[in-house]
Formats: sequence, C-alpha cells, structure tokens
Amino acid sequence: MGAIAGLVMITPAAGFIDLTTSLFFGIAGAVVCRQALRIKFTDFARRWKWVDNGDTFATHCVGGFLGTIGTGLFAQKAVAAYGGVEVDGGVFFDGNIRQLGVQVVEALLGFTWSFVGSFVIIALIDCVPGLEVLATDKEVTMGMDASQMDESLYEAQWAGEEDYKPLANGSIVLD
Repeated sequence: MGAIAGLVMITPAAGFIDLTTSLFFGIAGAVVCRQALRIKFTDFARRWKWVDNGDTFATHCVGGFLGTIGTGLFAQKAVAAYGGVEVDGGVFFDGNIRQLGVQVVEALLGFTWSFVGSFVIIALIDCVPGLEVLATDKEVTMGMDASQMDESLYEAQWAGEEDYKPLANGSIVLD
C-alpha cells in the first residue's frame, strides 16, 4: 500500500516539484495513508458499516487530497519552466500563499465530485435486481470471497498444489 499511496500523492504535483521534494511526498504519502487506514477499524466505521476492502479511502482519497494541497505548498516556478509552463509557484519555494487557497478549493471540489458521482453510480447499480452493491453483515463477517464466490482466497490459492515440486524427478534440465 505504501508505494501506491506515494504514487497517488505525487500525481497532482508531477511536473511542479523537484526530485528531492518528490521523495518526501512519497514518504509522507506512505506514512499518512497508512495511518488513515486505521479509520476503517474504528467503532465509527463499524456503526456506519464501512466496508473498504481495497483500502481506497485511505490510499486514494487521503493521498490525493494531501497531494493536491501539497502541490500548493511545494510547487516551484523553476521546475514547471522545464516543460515550458509558467506558474506562480507554491508557498514555500516561491512565496505564493494564494496558490494554497486554490489547491484547497481544488481538493474539496475533487472530493465532492468523486463522492457524489460514486454515490449516484452505486445507488443506480443497487436499484437493478441481481446487482446489489451492499453486502449483509453476515457476508462481510464470513468474507466477501466466501459469500460471493463460495470459496476462500487462501484455500483456492493452494488447492491441488499440495504435491507440487517444480524441481522433482529431474524434469527440469539446466544448461
């Protein structure tokens, strides 16, 4: 998850920050998103029946939000100029406090657009018989693989391979 979170966080800033700053973006993305992952294990998440099997909220929502705001803090005129683009830069390197406000508004708009769009799509899919999106508490407890596909991920992964020995009986010849 750390590598994905780092990539999500660096994406809004690509082309606007230097290599050293991008390293810190990646590290911050991994650390902050890992801590945000803890939200799904809280009583709040249980009360709201929050199911996030792919850790999408912690990785993409938190990482994208912080990456967008971080761009307002660390964007550099000189780095953007390499691509022939003129920008005013960010707060720390170019002293442009206005850019932070722009980035916060963009992050809020992106969050709102994604939340509302996802909610509408899920609500429409949930209306179609046979395509119910939400799982019951029993299905979540037993695991989505077991409830939806009638198998366990761990059992399916090794099924039929108990006697698998790739180098047995000299069947592989190394030149």
